Amino acid sequence: MNTLLTSATVLAGDFALDKDTVTPGVLGFLAVFAIGVCLYFLMRSLVGKLRGVSARAETFGSAGTADGDGREAVAGADAAATPERDPSARG
Repeated sequence: MNTLLTSATVLAGDFALDKDTVTPGVLGFLAVFAIGVCLYFLMRSLVGKLRGVSARAETFGSAGTADGDGREAVAGADAAATPERDPSARG
């Protein structure tokens, strides 16, 4: 393994690249393009989820009522904390 690394560095020292003609090529373009397509769909999903969160926040914000002493009651917090029971289930 050590001789392989040594011979690779010797061969790399003899090999000169012309910086004007070396390009990433088609494979490099396709990799960057695939990353861009994935990023587009990820951002689209993120925007959709953020719109859903803001819509729910507006719904719960208007559903909460302020008590006389300044405290705000949240409509969905108590309902989410208690599990619903099936009326047909015994127990």
